[in-house]
Amino acid sequence: MKRYQLYLNPYSISILDDIEKISSISRSKLIRHMIDRVSEEIVEVLRIIYGKKSSGDKPIFDSLAGFIDLKTKKKTNFAQNVDDIYLTD
Repeated sequence: MKRYQLYLNPYSISILDDIEKISSISRSKLIRHMIDRVSEEIVEVLRIIYGKKSSGDKPIFDSLAGFIDLKTKKKTNFAQNVDDIYLTD
């Protein structure tokens, strides 16, 4: 597993906390399971739309890696200014 940082709205956090109290499943584990489940559903939709079959152990999202070409050699970190994005409202 690799660590990532997410920004979630307070309402979602309160729901996850309530589920954690009821089920004794940690918030982190719930988030991981939810992301896994949604990812599986998206993969199925993409397979239907594009007619691609599973390519062995290689996840379909691997083919999307690097599909955006920014035409620059400058390294980017889009998550660096994420607070600015959320605070612009």
